This record gives sequence, C-alpha cells and structure tokens, in this order.
Amino acid sequence: MPKSCLMDVTGDDVVAFQNSMRGNYAPATIAYSSDILKNFFWFWQGRNEVNLNPKEIKRIKFISPEKAIVTSSDFEFMNDILDERYLGDLQKKLVLHLLWDTGMRVSELLDIKLTDIGSQGINGLRTAKIRTRKTMRYNLVVWGSDTNELMNIYLGIRLCMPVSSKYLLVNPKTSKPYTVKSIQRWVKQIAKDAMVDKDITPHSFRHGKANEILERGGTVRDVSAILRHVSPESSFNYLQLSESRYLETAEKFLQVA
Repeated sequence: MPKSCLMDVTGDDVVAFQNSMRGNYAPATIAYSSDILKNFFWFWQGRNEVNLNPKEIKRIKFISPEKAIVTSSDFEFMNDILDERYLGDLQKKLVLHLLWDTGMRVSELLDIKLTDIGSQGINGLRTAKIRTRKTMRYNLVVWGSDTNELMNIYLGIRLCMPVSSKYLLVNPKTSKPYTVKSIQRWVKQIAKDAMVDKDITPHSFRHGKANEILERGGTVRDVSAILRHVSPESSFNYLQLSESRYLETAEKFLQVA
C-alpha cells in the first residue's frame, strides 16, 4: 500500500524511489531529484512533520558526459546545405545563425517577439530583447551583418503572414510558434544531412559560442557577459577546450625536442 503520511517515509523508501528511476531517467535527472527530495524533507522537518533525517539522503554522484561543441566548421557545413530561397530553409538557417552569433538558449530564441527586435545599426549589428526564464531578467543579444541579412529577408515574409501570433518564429502551416522539440529536431537533422559526426543539440551552439570566445583570446569574463550569466561561476561550465586549443595549451607546458 502506498504511504500517505510523511511520518511513515523512511530512508529505504527514498532509495527504492531512486532505484525505480534507473534505466528510465538520465543520471543527472536522478541526482537532481535527490536534491529536491532533500530540500523537501528539510522543509517538513522544520515543521516536525517527518521522522526521516534529510542527511540520510545522499546526492547521487555521476560523471557528466562530454558536451558536443559546435565549431565554426560545423556551423559552415550545416549552413551551406540550406537554401534561403525556400521559407523552410530560411527559417532553419536563421535559427542556426542566431544560435551561433548569440549563444542564446533555445527557449530564449523562441520567446522573441517581433516587437523585441531592435532597428539595424550603422555597423550592421542588430539587437533583440530577450527574457531569461532562469532569472526572469531581460537582456540584450546582438548578431552580425550576415545574420541580419537573413533576418531582413525573413521579416519581409513574416510580416506578410496572415497569422495573429506576435512571435518571430512561426510555423506557416499551423500559424503557431515553433516548439523547443521542433528546433531540436531541425538541428539534429541538419547536422546529420551535413555529415557532422556529433550529437549536436541547440545547446551545443551555446557551448560553441563560449569556445569561440576563448579561441579568439576572450576571457571567462567575456564568456559570462556574452552568455548573460548572473553568476560568473556558471561560465566555468562552458570552458571545455576544443581539441586544437587543448593541444596548443598542453604544448606550452611540455618539453618539445
């Protein structure tokens, strides 16, 4: 029988719950669930509603898999197989360019409305106002002239679409904004068609942007600023070196005959 009283929950129940998740959820999800459970029981322990000591709940350790990084070559290969003369390819190409130029999260990209896009500057740069769901703060992202050329072509079509939605990226067949899953499918299929042998996701562009900043001599502070991290510590999660940069860095500290 399921237990309905918090007082009856034991450490064995927590272990059984975590074991039931194995095979169905990623290790990171299981580890995250242990943090949620610990905080949950700390809350109710303060109200004397549980017998379980939250200290019994141990965070599951796991090794985070290496994240795929989009390089400039990957981006070019993926970009070259798309033809902006066709609306479907134009939308996909614009998405790739915006992800590459800005390092936006895909949720931030899909939240952009037509009214969020600024006017083009004399230097060919353009900005958009985005809202980060993690912090609910508004920030600016900026993209370059190549991306802006695609944006101008697309806006000319988008503003003529007979849809009521105010979002930038809209499915012309359904008149509804695209979903995160749609963009994920796009990116995976484009990478496959471009024969890029990596498990690329939209978030891989964010890692790629961080790596590109470092490749060009940028610092962790630059990564933090451009990726709009509230905490500088978050930027260290993106400091995975590309193979070429790794070899270059390692060579500095090796004796070469």
